[in-house]
Amino acid sequence: MPRIPKSQKDPNAPKRPLSTFFLFSADERPKIKKDNPSLSVADIAKVIGERWRSIGEDRKKHYEERARTEKERYEREIAAYKQQGGGK
Repeated sequence: MPRIPKSQKDPNAPKRPLSTFFLFSADERPKIKKDNPSLSVADIAKVIGERWRSIGEDRKKHYEERARTEKERYEREIAAYKQQGGGK
């Protein structure tokens, strides 16, 4: 059976927004690496997961609002991109 070639992503297309957890991870990762430079990528991910589970609802709401803002930005940019003929 012949392989179907995978379509190439348009480098000009807007990047998808980050989720609440990934926004949190982007903030926490540099702090963890600074405090524990010997940790592996997997160990850093474990620490981030532990911190995410232990933070309060008010702090999670902060990241949820940032994610909502990023999603709205993405939706505006993707609409403009498609209107200009992108994504075909």
